[in-house]
Amino acid sequence: MFDLLVKRANLQDGRSGIDIACRDGKIVDIGPSIEGEAREVVDATGRLVTPPFVDAHWHLDATLLHGDGFTCESGLLYEGITAWAELKQTATVESYKQRARRALGWAIANGLLHVRCQTDICDPQLRQVQALIELREELKPFIDLQLVAFPQDGYFRDPIAVDAMERALDMGMDVVGGIPDYELTAPAGYEAVKTLCEIAKKRGLLVDMHTDQTPDPQSRQIEALTQEAIRLDMGAQVSASHCPSMANFNDYYADKLIGQIAQSGMNICVQPLTAATCWGVMTRVSQLYDAGVNVAFGQDCVMDPWFPFGKGDMLDVAHMAIVFGRLLSEKKKAMVFDSITYGGARALQIEGYGIEKGRNADLVVLQAADPMEAVRLRPNRLAVIRRGKVAARQEAQKASVYLPGQVLELDFTRENVMRSEGVVAHCRHCGGSHDHRH
Repeated sequence: MFDLLVKRANLQDGRSGIDIACRDGKIVDIGPSIEGEAREVVDATGRLVTPPFVDAHWHLDATLLHGDGFTCESGLLYEGITAWAELKQTATVESYKQRARRALGWAIANGLLHVRCQTDICDPQLRQVQALIELREELKPFIDLQLVAFPQDGYFRDPIAVDAMERALDMGMDVVGGIPDYELTAPAGYEAVKTLCEIAKKRGLLVDMHTDQTPDPQSRQIEALTQEAIRLDMGAQVSASHCPSMANFNDYYADKLIGQIAQSGMNICVQPLTAATCWGVMTRVSQLYDAGVNVAFGQDCVMDPWFPFGKGDMLDVAHMAIVFGRLLSEKKKAMVFDSITYGGARALQIEGYGIEKGRNADLVVLQAADPMEAVRLRPNRLAVIRRGKVAARQEAQKASVYLPGQVLELDFTRENVMRSEGVVAHCRHCGGSHDHRH
């Protein structure tokens, strides 16, 4: 007896007609036409089934603050930082939890079940840290939160940050963060990179640093982080986030640097939505792909002082990455979808991830036939499955279009301008049900 059987799924790698059997929170069989009884059956009917989406960079502590004085009208990074600094003076542990809990509900509904949360530690009381550690445990059955100890106001620049970093890590944070370009000088930024990587190495933690958050081609902390990843042999334990200055590097220097990034084995985590608003450029994703660098994506901001939109959906992020980054070849578009699933899982070093026998039974059924249809439509998630149990559902999206003599039933997929002949529907004019062909 299976706990759950997903039938007739299309997979991200192009396979179709695949069944996925789940028991005790794991995938126990995968293939066409699996025989056996199940306590629950989800019939995908030829729709796309993926592992859960992964957000490699989200400032969850600031989410849902847009408006009420916390609005970045210019779209520029530093205006948002100023607004955020004001909020920190009065926010409470409970207010942080309340907003984050609501946003994570959106995430779960959208099949986003793994989030790396950038958590500001520049608060003497560490209220953000306490709130998200408590929420991480509360929501663990439904979503995995990986918490970054992030010194928003500069590790050396903020007088309390050095001590706060140690206290936050002692409380149980998962990742050492940094913001070297926000230090008072470039040399101080390089020293912050070195010091923070050494702290992570000593504690056996991952590293994720906001890196070169400017279109200025002279901002080059990325090379310092690459050097530390190689020197300390940390490789895939290290991630550089944002990196917009790389878009404006001299091509000769950029080619050399990207080769070194590939050599180091580190990850690049890109946030296309705020790249478009804060800097007007996105880092060299296409070249990073070509060099074999693992690229992950993140929302960065959801209705917060930096960005007014978002709903916890990584397909919004993928859509912006492809359009803004001009990643339009079939190969590159597929790599973007990988970056919001398997690429993100590699950056966060998630165990048991993927649709394979023995992996965690975490699945998302989308109202689309394939990954690019999913990116185009940002469709409803018909079922979100966590450890073999349905954690969220959405009804299938559909629309009725009343044309002269007929009604079109649509779901916006490529194959569906649905059987428009002889449709019997409730008539909005006469109140009856009849064949609209007359």
